[in-house]
Amino acid sequence: MQFETLLLKEADGVLRVTLANPPVNLMSGKMVEELFQLTGYLMTHRDIRVVVLDSANPDFFVAHFDLDDFVNNAGDPAKQSRYPDVNALQALGLSWQNLQQVKIAKIDGRCRGGGFEFSLALDMRFASKRSLFCFPEASASFLASGGGTARTALAAGPGRALEVLLSSRDFTAEEAERYGLINRALDDDALDAYVEDLVARIAQRKPDIVAMHRAVFDKAYSAVVEPLFAAMAAENDGMRAALAGEDMLATIAAHRAAGQTADFELDLPASMARLTASQ
Repeated sequence: MQFETLLLKEADGVLRVTLANPPVNLMSGKMVEELFQLTGYLMTHRDIRVVVLDSANPDFFVAHFDLDDFVNNAGDPAKQSRYPDVNALQALGLSWQNLQQVKIAKIDGRCRGGGFEFSLALDMRFASKRSLFCFPEASASFLASGGGTARTALAAGPGRALEVLLSSRDFTAEEAERYGLINRALDDDALDAYVEDLVARIAQRKPDIVAMHRAVFDKAYSAVVEPLFAAMAAENDGMRAALAGEDMLATIAAHRAAGQTADFELDLPASMARLTASQ
């Protein structure tokens, strides 16, 4: 398979997926489309036991969702799905969540917005200590509506979730670990070795063994399924309400005018503070 925004390498039951959308690894509509296409491939290849996602950019795992694509697709995180209460970015996360393989995000750099939302739908997240995590949406007068608000509430609890979502600041990897948003924060030089050892161990497990564990988890978390979908519907309601006002569209327009460049995105919270102060 050949993709524009994904680099693939498959060997010994492990598929390595490198997100590659220069210059700042924005999660574009094309990346969402290609991740959906990859979902179909993984559904039919049980010989792949582990999927590891990382980034081609040393500074950005994913900067956030591409605002140009956001505006061009009528304000949805991606094109609307066929279900009115589940948008395409939410559907992408649910699709990856339900894949038979063990999915691991190896994060080294900034992980914000739509990229943070997608990573929360995977099975595990490991990050270097230099990594930063942020939901910038509230600073632009809307909310993380690709599953991020719902999944953060479930993972971190309401108090910490509100802190993460409403502050719109960068959280360190160590904070994200403490809040239950990632598995572990590792020294920069230890991240690769730890993930590689874990991947090698999991790749030895037969698919039916992984399925046994998933069956138990499905039962344990069955009570959460309906609330998760209800929460995602509420995310969409919130997004529609934000789109009906002026603040969100004005901030997004100002952000687009400033450019989604590395200079603007490296310290996004500070850039957003300057931008909103000038409005």
